[in-house]
Amino acid sequence: MNHIQLQQKIIHYRSEVAKYKQLLQLAETELKREQLRNQYIQKQLEQLDEYEQAIEQLKQQLLFYEVALEEEKKRKKEMKQDIVRAHAYFTYAVMISEEKEEPTTVIGDFVIENIGNTPLNDPIICLRLRPPDHAQLSGKFSFRQLQEEGGWTFAVDNWRQKIKEGEYWLKPIDETTLLPNEQLRFPSFELRIVQTIVVEAFVYFRQLKQGVSSFNHIVINK
Repeated sequence: MNHIQLQQKIIHYRSEVAKYKQLLQLAETELKREQLRNQYIQKQLEQLDEYEQAIEQLKQQLLFYEVALEEEKKRKKEMKQDIVRAHAYFTYAVMISEEKEEPTTVIGDFVIENIGNTPLNDPIICLRLRPPDHAQLSGKFSFRQLQEEGGWTFAVDNWRQKIKEGEYWLKPIDETTLLPNEQLRFPSFELRIVQTIVVEAFVYFRQLKQGVSSFNHIVINK
């Protein structure tokens, strides 16, 4: 009887061992499945991060395009608007005499540029000498309206009085329209300077009645 019971116990234990082996295999299989599931989820999370980064980049790119579109609309709107703007400046050279008593000579051009997008008509320039009796101005201008093409004439009737005050108000003899990006020159003027002087300049157009002052001045200390 003991022998039979022993055999039954052995069979029972073997069955239990087999059952636990099977359970162990199932557990191992489930563990591998969970590991694979975790790996899959991890990859999905990584892909999700990549998607989020890609979405953020697309958002930034979209924002950039929106800003660029707004700026382009603004630029086109400004292009449609009339921009009335001019720029003026002196270019000149100074010739100093070896004799202190001799006048200093300045030869130069007064340059006017249309830097807007609309034509400018009827230019008038004013060259102002301060003090008026410290220099003499000469150039391609005349009180008569009969001069070579490209010349200048006085723009005011009381030009003699204005010269005494140190102001030369001049306009082109020919009817002049200055197109965008074009230049107009009062060329080859000459200043004979006997004492310290400052020369300023202003330009006026039909569309710029308030005038524009020159970018630079001529200042000669003597």
